[in-house]
Amino acid sequence: MRNAKFTAIATVFCLLPLTHLGCGGGGKDIGPTGTVEGTVTLGGKPLTKGSIVFYDKGTGNSGGADLDADGKFKFTTPIPVGTYAVSFPAAAMSAPPPDDPEADKLANQGSGVPVKYQDGNTSGITAEVKEQDEPNTYTFELK
Repeated sequence: MRNAKFTAIATVFCLLPLTHLGCGGGGKDIGPTGTVEGTVTLGGKPLTKGSIVFYDKGTGNSGGADLDADGKFKFTTPIPVGTYAVSFPAAAMSAPPPDDPEADKLANQGSGVPVKYQDGNTSGITAEVKEQDEPNTYTFELK
């Protein structure tokens, strides 16, 4: 009986420090941030399918949002200030079979966005996010 009581007490004291794991400050400080919102058009009409992604190649910071029925977007969380490459990935579709020779072509048909805009390395579009009281508001007109 005494041995069982000792084991139970020892177990509690061993596990007690583990209850504080995960508590704390939440990681590294990312510095000043800005909120982001805006509109995307394609050929003069709102782009209603797909998403928008901001990616900072230097820091790896990123943010994104889905486009709504009016081509508008709003990031749900602020992102660190800086210059971002902007891309417009196609809307998610059911994936074609991996052995389909047309798989790459089919994967990019969801939103009608030209392939060059779907990658931040080829879109040629950048955005500067600043720390300010009002949101950083952008209008992207894709052709």
